[in-house]
Amino acid sequence: MKKILPLSQAFLFIMILLLAGCASMPSFRFYALTPLDQQETKPVSPEAAIPVSIRIAPVEIPDYLDRPQIVTWNGKNELQLAELDRWAGALKENIAVVLAENLTLLLGSDRIFAYPRVRAEKTDYLLALRILRLDCTPGDRVLLKTQWTIYAGQDITGTTHMATFVEPLNDSRYETLVAAVSHALGKVSREIAQKLPAKVTPQTP
Repeated sequence: MKKILPLSQAFLFIMILLLAGCASMPSFRFYALTPLDQQETKPVSPEAAIPVSIRIAPVEIPDYLDRPQIVTWNGKNELQLAELDRWAGALKENIAVVLAENLTLLLGSDRIFAYPRVRAEKTDYLLALRILRLDCTPGDRVLLKTQWTIYAGQDITGTTHMATFVEPLNDSRYETLVAAVSHALGKVSREIAQKLPAKVTPQTP
């Protein structure tokens, strides 16, 4: 005849199994891009320049990057998803927010807006950024290739630029990799700020 465990003992046994299962489950690690350091950033606009206003359109990224997992390269043609190492939010939105923060520092303007906004506001420029490549190879390098178009006022054609930045990686940690992506995005921000026409205060006679 089988011995039946008391209800309290059966409940305790089940809880022990559940806790053991939870203890063995791996935990996720989440990462976010960060803006330039305010203390180390010098504005690129001249002192006589009037602060410009910019609206940043939704950032475009390749489809293979539009996912929670951090995507890395394993060889020339193979991509690898880091199941435990993930972005803290949507990557393209994180890029737009960091870009806005960087341009705010570099241009000395508090009128840099990342889409979407609750209220539409007329701005001097519209900036459309497209990430063409973001090749992250742990222990090797991060390559960021970007294309951006600046529309001034009612201009519907805009001026398009392209730039590629490479950041070396000294180790294979994802923390190092994400920091390198942030640094590369900082370089993109500087390039955009330098190529943006400035509004200069008219000289008084």
